[in-house]
Amino acid sequence: MLKTHYIYPIVVERAETNLSMYFPDFPGTAVTAVELTEGLSRAKELLAFRAQELEESGQSLPDPSEPEQIELYDASDRIVFVEVYMPPYRDAAANKAVTKNCTLPKWLRNAADEAGLNFSQVLQTGLKDALGLQDNKQRI
Repeated sequence: MLKTHYIYPIVVERAETNLSMYFPDFPGTAVTAVELTEGLSRAKELLAFRAQELEESGQSLPDPSEPEQIELYDASDRIVFVEVYMPPYRDAAANKAVTKNCTLPKWLRNAADEAGLNFSQVLQTGLKDALGLQDNKQRI
């Protein structure tokens, strides 16, 4: 069962002209921003993206570090916690348009073009009918 909330620490470092923020539990993840609110918003998006990436690949997310486990390199560095509520991000990803190639006879394509049919709409409707689904409903 997927968790609905994740909370992870992020280290906030002050640079000359901006803030640099990174998640110690996700190496290679960092954001920069001019102000804290902007940075935290970007950090939240990054955390949601990384969490979803790991979930979709069947990998577990790391346990969040405890503040005393995180090494700060400058006296001005701070630890802030970022919380992300995952259902909206999962819904957005599930409804994202994807491309799928299909093959059909040329005569059928020509007839559909002449009739002004939207291939994507017809395919979506046909798939939903075949699966017994209604609009915006996922089968679990």
